[in-house]
Amino acid sequence: MMNRYAVVISQFSIVMILGLVSFMGCRGKSNQDLKRLEKSKEEYLDLIISDEELELEAEYAEMLAPILSLKSSDPKTYWFIVSWLKTAYRTPNWEGYKTDGWMATTKKRGIDCSGFSRVMLDQVFDKKVYGGSRGILARYCTPVSLSSLKMGDLVFFKAPNSKKDRIVHVGVYLQDNYFVHATSSKSAARGFGLSVNSLEEKHWAKEFVTGGRVKE
Repeated sequence: MMNRYAVVISQFSIVMILGLVSFMGCRGKSNQDLKRLEKSKEEYLDLIISDEELELEAEYAEMLAPILSLKSSDPKTYWFIVSWLKTAYRTPNWEGYKTDGWMATTKKRGIDCSGFSRVMLDQVFDKKVYGGSRGILARYCTPVSLSSLKMGDLVFFKAPNSKKDRIVHVGVYLQDNYFVHATSSKSAARGFGLSVNSLEEKHWAKEFVTGGRVKE
């Protein structure tokens, strides 16, 4: 098993290729996006990847495969997602939010879809939203089409087989039509508290209502 000290050493080797990888993937991105990616790479040097996170990455390798490029192009986002894998679906207690104790406790206790989206937007994209999925869309977002989605946007869904576009679920868009979200308690019971899915999958394509870009 690779220990955390070996990982830290390897990070300095990996960062040497980040510039080339980022250059290939940065064309067409806004200055704001480029600054965030550069910050992500800089913060990566300070990350200590735990043995637990390495084990989670290995366990969920198949699910993570479509976003594996983020490991080099946007390591902060990638390891943030890995760190929340296998967290059960449950409404979080927000008391003490942003403390080390809160993060550790919540990852063990559970988090719901709007809660995870809120934390990821705050800690990865430096954007703050509050409330449930419907409230987040109504108060904080400008609707965007599927074809206009970019990393850090939100994706909103209706209930399965619903004839009305009443929002009941939310996730965070990543790349290439993939998004990350906290899943239902049924899925969490099978060990999938957090999931990476494609908007092209039949279920999610059918229930997708709109994208949402957090207002500046």
